[in-house]
This record gives sequence, C-alpha cells and structure tokens, in this order.
Amino acid sequence: MKIAVKMLLPGLLLLPLLLPLGGCGCGFDCNSENDDEDRPALLTLGFSDSLPEDLKQVVIEVDSITFQRSGVEDVVVDEFTIPALNLVDVPTFKIDLLKYRGTAQLEVITDLELVTGTYNAVSIAILTGGVNESYVQQEDDSFKAIKVSSGVRGLPGIQLASGKQTFTVEFGLAQALQYEASSETYLLTTNGVRIENNQTAATLSGTVDSALFNSVSPCSEKGEPIKGNRVYLYKGSNLLSENLADVFNSDSITTIPANAIAPFAVASMASSGTPVSWTYTFGFVPPGSYTIAFSCNTAADDAVEYNGLAIPLPSNQKYEITLTEAQKGECNLRPSASASPVARAENLRVIVPGESHQRHDIAEQHHKTPDRW
Repeated sequence: MKIAVKMLLPGLLLLPLLLPLGGCGCGFDCNSENDDEDRPALLTLGFSDSLPEDLKQVVIEVDSITFQRSGVEDVVVDEFTIPALNLVDVPTFKIDLLKYRGTAQLEVITDLELVTGTYNAVSIAILTGGVNESYVQQEDDSFKAIKVSSGVRGLPGIQLASGKQTFTVEFGLAQALQYEASSETYLLTTNGVRIENNQTAATLSGTVDSALFNSVSPCSEKGEPIKGNRVYLYKGSNLLSENLADVFNSDSITTIPANAIAPFAVASMASSGTPVSWTYTFGFVPPGSYTIAFSCNTAADDAVEYNGLAIPLPSNQKYEITLTEAQKGECNLRPSASASPVARAENLRVIVPGESHQRHDIAEQHHKTPDRW
C-alpha cells in the first residue's frame, strides 16, 4: 500500500489515481486533474470495513500491494509511509479494520505515480504466520489467527486516467470473515471485498428507531434488544421479500433456495449521543438501484451457511432507493409507515414501508423541497 502512495484499510481507499474524483460528495478531498492525457495517474488507496458486531479487533499485516497490467511489469509497493500510523518507509504495516467503518478509512498509499490505462488486478499480500501477524480478538478477549488463501487477497482491476484519483478497498467482513472451528482460525475470503472509485461511489446512511429492535416476535424475546440487528443492502428493485436472504455462499451445507438473493453489503448498528441514537452506514457503494431491508433477528447469520432468516423483520422494513454518482443517500428506518425515508441527493427514489412500489422522485420536487424531509 505504499510506495509513494497511501493506502487505506477497512474499506481500502484508492484516492485519485488517474481518475478524478468528481462531485466530492463522499467526504473525500477530490481533485479533478485529468485534462492532460500525457500526465501519469497519481493513485491514492485506502482501506475501510463493515462489521462484524461482536469482535474487538480484526488486524491484518500487509506485506505488499501489487498492481498488475498485461504486457508490462507489475508495480509492487513493498514500502509504506502512513502518517496516520506514524510509519515512515516500513516494509509492512498492521491495520485494525474495525477502526475504519462506514466512510472512515486509512490511507495507505498516497499519490503513487502510475502509467494510465487498465490494471487487470490489484493484489494485497497479507502475512498470516499466527496471532503475532494477522489476527482476530474475540469478544471474550481470546485471539485467533487469520488465514488467507495463498497469502494474497486479489481484487478486480481498475481503470486509471491522468491526474489524481482515489480508490477504496472495502472489506465487507460480514461476508469475508469466516470462522473455521476445526482449526480455530478465521479465513479472510474475497467475498464482500471490493474496490470502489471514490469519485463515483455513493454513500448511504440513516437512523434506526430502537423500537424496531424488539417490537415483533421472536425479537421481543431477546435478552439484549441491541443485539442481532442488521441492515441488508441488495442490488436491484422490485425484489420480493421472500427472496431476500441472509449472508451465504456456495459452500453452504444447508440447501439454498433457487430464488434466494444474497446481500450486496451488510451494515451493523452504531450508537452515539445521550440519549442514544442508532445509525447505519454503507460507505462506498457503486451507483444504481438498491433494496434496503432491516432485520432484528440476525444473531445467527453466518458468513457461509444459508440460515433462512426472516428479512425484513418487522415485515414492513423494506425500502428502495436509487443512488447516482457521488451522492449521499439517507434513509431513516422507522416503525410507522407514515415516516418517510429521507434522501439528501437528487434523483433518489424511496419506497416508504407499507407503500409497496410507491416512489417519490426527489429530483422533480427538488426546487421546492427542503434538503431533509
């Protein structure tokens, strides 16, 4: 992650590396400087993450970051300078991904000069020699080693133009981190790990009314109402509730229904203030149409197994929203069907709970509608 570049962990952030980050609507320092095609790309890379809820630390030690391009030699970053960690020209660095949730990120590579064009893959080499390198600290303070297949976590490629660009590597730990009881280790997979262009990525966040945590059975029987609550994000709209599934992958022993739709991303609850308010955040989301679903009974959700959890729960907690490039979308989750989700960007479409497929086009009303409604 760093050779003249800064990398961000939990939610790896690749800053303007060629592609200008237009809009600057996601809380980043965006500079559009790609009008000169002869200039190199200046890449900034960051890490970010989401979930899981009951772990105290998820630490990985990064050995190198490689940018691969067909027909030319790979660009390998194996020395890092990360001011946020007080590191200068070090051969490796450690990052606790849980410190960089939502839109938070650690810049691990800054202004790395690269030739413009298409890079087929980005590879992150992670040291996995035991709990002294990459590890998980569990809720009971025990430590478990993290394993990575072949010691390398591969990511899709990126397209770079001239000028500054930033990208973020998002570690969706609810999908990527799998506990293996037989070896008492955690496996960090590619599931839920993606790389996003900060210039075009949107954000989605909102408040969650705590009444949703235990208002219906079986959530009303929870000993700790604040446990087992998640917000699931699915690609697409007009999705049937019965097809919205919990996290799973092809290794599930339990039979997966043919129409089951796995979530694109998962968010946990974050608390703040007095009295306590609850929020969720999806930090780096590609533009498109999405379905949001809340469930209060997700404690059993597993990164591998299809658990057949009820989503949404309560049953009216399903929303639709369309995010455009670099926009900040906000959808507040409330028990009442009369409580409209909130959108703070133009062209966002929202479905209010209980009003199936009834859309509100904010763009059409933007000239006479306040920023929050």
